[in-house]
Amino acid sequence: MGFTIKFNWVLQVEPPESLTVNSSHPFKKSANRVFPLDTPIDLIDLNRVAVAKIRIKSFSNEAGSTSGVYEVIKIYTDTEKAILTNYWKENE
Repeated sequence: MGFTIKFNWVLQVEPPESLTVNSSHPFKKSANRVFPLDTPIDLIDLNRVAVAKIRIKSFSNEAGSTSGVYEVIKIYTDTEKAILTNYWKENE
């Protein structure tokens, strides 16, 4: 008998159209996951494009899914976005 859980150091979701620094947004992912709380991680979209630096404020696991809230710390500039997107695409 076992329980599968994924440890994530990036949040990959489709971000809202409008992100601003210090704004908070809900998220939901399939499968059970663990995220570092109050630690800066990257937010990437479903195509692995880097969008922002965020903090997971809270998350909870239910049967087969994880939901939570993240806060935007910084929105990446074009140069930062290009470098980090390259990193995330190389490390799929």
